[in-house]
Amino acid sequence: MTEEQYIVALKNNPHGIRNIPNSTEGMQLACVEQNGMLLQYIKNPTDRVIETALTQSPRAIQYVENPSDKLLIALVKQDWAVLEYIQNPSDEVIRIALEQSGWAIRYIKNSSEELQLTAVKKQYDALQYIANPSDRVKMAAVESNYLALRYIPQPTVDILKAAVLQNPQAMRQITDLDLDTVVELLKVSTLILGYVPKQLGLTVDMVRNIIIEMIANPAVEARYVRELVSNPVIGGRQSTWPIDILLLVDVYGSIQAKKIAIDQYLLY
Repeated sequence: MTEEQYIVALKNNPHGIRNIPNSTEGMQLACVEQNGMLLQYIKNPTDRVIETALTQSPRAIQYVENPSDKLLIALVKQDWAVLEYIQNPSDEVIRIALEQSGWAIRYIKNSSEELQLTAVKKQYDALQYIANPSDRVKMAAVESNYLALRYIPQPTVDILKAAVLQNPQAMRQITDLDLDTVVELLKVSTLILGYVPKQLGLTVDMVRNIIIEMIANPAVEARYVRELVSNPVIGGRQSTWPIDILLLVDVYGSIQAKKIAIDQYLLY
């Protein structure tokens, strides 16, 4: 058979390339143009054949011997998931893959804490692909998005504080909530009161005492006081938490707390 006849036959059945020991570049191209993964059956492919195969199927990189960093970088820019098929990628290749998607961390063996941080800052849910992440990595994921709590079996109180500080709805993600934890979280934001289950036993007096402790502090955060004054679940007799916030601020509040409360009240 002539080369042209082989090419016609291979266009009809590209898998036939595995039975041709000394295929020409033309024959090889006829195959990989249809299925890049057939590169695995081609010995000593030319750069043109490799490029064509990778264009058709980036995963075919696993069949390229000693690929250059230039080639790998171009490939992960095109599709970060091919990192799975790259043996011993360089730091540069890994960095670029993570720039495309934090999920690329799943394909990095023995990833460092810094790489894990890069991943969760890019995409908080990359945390699910990290085995035994440090508290620093968990915190970074939660600070990126409180929903990262879904991937943290036993979060520390500090991590929970960071989550509710970002959004009080983070309370919905806490599976083992107890009264002691609620007390600590109330010192971060009273907005979580709308998400505290009644069965935990949190009382009005407990909430009042926590608020007094916080507003008496000369260094109380302006954010805390502003949230407190404008919190819709605290206030009138018909509310769940009938506490007169302005009265508490007037009696127990630091000078700083009083200034902030008055300012917020006038705006509110």
